[in-house]
Amino acid sequence: MKSSICPRFEKLEQLSRTIPGLDRDAVSACVPLLYFYKEFDAALEQHYQAYGLSRGRWQVLMALYKAPSEDGLTPAELADFTGVTRAAMTGLVDGLVESGHVTRGDAGEDRRTYRVRLTARATDFLASVLPDHLRRMQDLMHALTPAERDTFVELIEKLRSRVHVFRHE
Repeated sequence: MKSSICPRFEKLEQLSRTIPGLDRDAVSACVPLLYFYKEFDAALEQHYQAYGLSRGRWQVLMALYKAPSEDGLTPAELADFTGVTRAAMTGLVDGLVESGHVTRGDAGEDRRTYRVRLTARATDFLASVLPDHLRRMQDLMHALTPAERDTFVELIEKLRSRVHVFRHE
């Protein structure tokens, strides 16, 4: 995806006169974040596709890879961890079973569910792609100095605590 210049929103001046209390500077500061998200999201989609995966399948594999136990996770735990619905998780797990990256196994006494575990194929796959993935993360963040990265993380965490303002609950 080609980079696009963030607009200046000439209309924002006009809107700020008609919307009481609108902080034009705060809104303007949010726009580059939205553009970054759009470009980064598209780049990540292409990145995962280069590995032969969708974002959802990547997230499932990473959740299982980072799980504290080799016993795997239930589909409900995976859905909670990745932020997808349980119905969507069923499809993701089905696809990963079909590709040989995960298996389904007993979840103990509860016969209503199962545990999803990485296969040796998935472990080998992740070992082969994680160095490239981590280098790309490193390359992105090398745009910032170490001090800027620390500040960036602090600022992102501050914004994450405010994401709820966009939820219509």
